[in-house]
Amino acid sequence: MTTLAAFRTPPRILIPKLVRSRDAWKAKATTRKAQRKALEIRVRDLEASRDRHRQRAEQLQQRVTQLEAERADAKRPAPAPLAPPQKATDRVAGTIGSRSSTSP
Repeated sequence: MTTLAAFRTPPRILIPKLVRSRDAWKAKATTRKAQRKALEIRVRDLEASRDRHRQRAEQLQQRVTQLEAERADAKRPAPAPLAPPQKATDRVAGTIGSRSSTSP
């Protein structure tokens, strides 16, 4: 450890300079700490915002895909409905009636 006699500058001059230096260092450190904290909060908020935006964009993309599929289905022509099967008696009656009208 150095003694007081090792310094060439008198203590009355040295001590105030050291105190000012220490105070300036502490003020700078306090300012940087506050800036760091503010930036950490900002980064946290931005990450949360980006996550919400990304999730919303994914949901909207899924909705677009779903609507495009529905639109494609709607544009396809509908298959022709199948005619209901006729009863055997209707077929026979229809043929007999047509024969009788053609024969005198």
